[in-house]
Amino acid sequence: MLSPQPAPAGAMCAVHQDAAADTVCTRCGNFMCATCSDNRTGTLCPACRQSLGTWPFTREDYDFSRVWNHVFEAWRRDIVMLGVGGLVMMGLSFAGQLVFQLFSVIGQMMLATGGKNNLAPGLVVMGFGITLGFLVTIIVQGIGIMGLIRLGLDSLLGRKVEIPRMFSQAKKVWRYTAVQLAIAFGVMLPLVAGFGVLFALAILAGGGSFSSSGVKHAFDHGPAPVVVLLLGGTGLTFLMVWLILPLTFAQFELVYAGCDAMEALRRGWALGTGHRLPTIGYTFVASLVVMLLMIAGLLALCMGVLIALPIGYALFFMVQAGLYLALRNGSGLPAPVES
Repeated sequence: MLSPQPAPAGAMCAVHQDAAADTVCTRCGNFMCATCSDNRTGTLCPACRQSLGTWPFTREDYDFSRVWNHVFEAWRRDIVMLGVGGLVMMGLSFAGQLVFQLFSVIGQMMLATGGKNNLAPGLVVMGFGITLGFLVTIIVQGIGIMGLIRLGLDSLLGRKVEIPRMFSQAKKVWRYTAVQLAIAFGVMLPLVAGFGVLFALAILAGGGSFSSSGVKHAFDHGPAPVVVLLLGGTGLTFLMVWLILPLTFAQFELVYAGCDAMEALRRGWALGTGHRLPTIGYTFVASLVVMLLMIAGLLALCMGVLIALPIGYALFFMVQAGLYLALRNGSGLPAPVES
């Protein structure tokens, strides 16, 4: 992260020419007064901030304190509309889950009424229902998530937050679905298979077999299986985080830049490269804030959850969006084509 550079004695601000300068813009070298440098916390002058975008941080010049302050101020200013957007997102997510559960129940009922000799129809319906429900859940939730990201970006960039803007993202839902399926089948499925292989290795390390009694034998005779699971599980979990977290920027790139699915994944990976630790930290803090808001809502006779969760989800995506905008500024990616 770059630090503000002091201006020479007697220097005057390039914008406010009657004000003494105390720092120098690290991009163009112009002298800045306290107003231009955001009370000596910023390293770019107003002109450079405008040329890089209205978000005042870049991938070389950001820290959690300053990003959080900007995010929190925008969230507090627009909390009512952001809360409404969070409710809309929660409602869409619930609708997607309802479709998934509906097909699953229909399949289970057909299995129960068909008997052991007529399992095929129920299995077909259940398999079809789970697949369709999974896709519908992604599509419906995608509209809500991209819509809430759109509202969060509007708030952070100083624009008016309007609920109809959420549904401007519906036309991109197929790209969002493609991104999620690529992550699910290209990253998550191999990792799940990796955990399966790890469990098999743990059984073999304990001298067991793949029968129920063999598994019990492996875990009852020595710590080897537990050690294998702990070490291997830690490694696979680290690998999962390392692979997936940069790809979360793809959904922001879909909303902000309007590119296609594979390009969004490529750009998301590029944005996260070299900045994985901040990405983990920002995601952790955002998740912690949502959890604390949920606990506060539960303590408020449970009804508070209906308020705490929507505004918490909005803050979660805005914290991630703040980091995303900072990493995008100065990244060399094409200018956004917003819609």
